Amino acid sequence: MPAPARRTRILAAALEVFASNGYGSTSMGQIAEASGVTRAVLYDHFASKKAVFLAVVEQQNALFMGHIGASISGDGSPRDRMRATMDAVFTFAERHPPAWRLLFGNATHGDAAIDATWREIRQARTAAVAALLSADAHEAGLDRDPAQVEIIVEMLIAALSGAVAWWREHEDASRAALVDAGTELLWTGLGRGA
Repeated sequence: MPAPARRTRILAAALEVFASNGYGSTSMGQIAEASGVTRAVLYDHFASKKAVFLAVVEQQNALFMGHIGASISGDGSPRDRMRATMDAVFTFAERHPPAWRLLFGNATHGDAAIDATWREIRQARTAAVAALLSADAHEAGLDRDPAQVEIIVEMLIAALSGAVAWWREHEDASRAALVDAGTELLWTGLGRGA
């Protein structure tokens, strides 16, 4: 098997193992076994468990951002884009459960360097979403300072993450109903009609 294909296989297996066990409870041996390679081959590709984990997180974060980015910056009204983005988030969670658990599950990993990198990745994701939403925010009259925009984006992400967690416990709820309810709340707010 060519090295790039083997690396892809290792990353896919590592995603499953990290999503199931968490960073602290995962070993290089488990990743090697799940990948169908020896530890020596695994170490040929990655110097440490930390290196594998960060490669998986960066890969899956890029996948997530690519998945929602087109919706945020797509055609239609700002409300249409909000709805499309919400649908994209739920679709990503539905189609990529291990990636969702890895990206939006426990954000502490028992390793200061991993936790610091994790915060950097989360902050970069927040900044990217804020940048994608900036034109719509401006159009809606929400010209706020960067710190306030960051808080708003974090709240949106947390709300969507919570809705996905609720959906996992209520599998009979339709994605369309979740998207409609979420769009109504996040776009119109609780004060509508007040």
